[in-house]
Amino acid sequence: MKYNICKYLIILILIVFSKSQISNAKTENEAFVGNAEAKVIIIEYASMTCNHCATFHKEIYPEIKKNFIDTNKIKFIYRDFPLDKQALFASVLAKCAPKEKYFDFVKLILNTQKKWISNDDSFIEKLTNIGKLAGLKEDKINSCFTDEKLVDEIIKTRTLAEEKYNINSTPSFIINEKKYSAMSYENFEKIIIKLIN
Repeated sequence: MKYNICKYLIILILIVFSKSQISNAKTENEAFVGNAEAKVIIIEYASMTCNHCATFHKEIYPEIKKNFIDTNKIKFIYRDFPLDKQALFASVLAKCAPKEKYFDFVKLILNTQKKWISNDDSFIEKLTNIGKLAGLKEDKINSCFTDEKLVDEIIKTRTLAEEKYNINSTPSFIINEKKYSAMSYENFEKIIIKLIN
């Protein structure tokens, strides 16, 4: 009962939203970094348990941030696409953070994958500890882990990605409404510069 998110994995596979629910999924209030009015918008779909996603955030994202986000040339949005129960819990933990710390939590969770991913339910305790070390209170974390509205929001984000963009792997990127899979920084740079000019 305490950690009833497990049931949502079944729902994740079986749930079917109507077309109107899909098109009305709320995305306008989501966190982003960069320039809100930028000509180039990059949306990343990632799973917190995806090692390729972690590699992107360690090796490629810092360059994109330095050259295009911090210089206000693009708007960058991170969206959850949980591939399993552990990723769903980790996504919930990131959403539990204050909005201004959301991207810090995403980075922290992805960078510490090897410390919390496990073959049993001990990952819940490990994620709780990561959240506490990052400044969240345990009762707040537990409250988030049982927040069905928060879980629904993450599932809707994933469902919208499948329906609208045909996302089926992570990381996937939507750059100005065109879909790309994982690529080198150099390829990101070419695409972004072409769209900016």
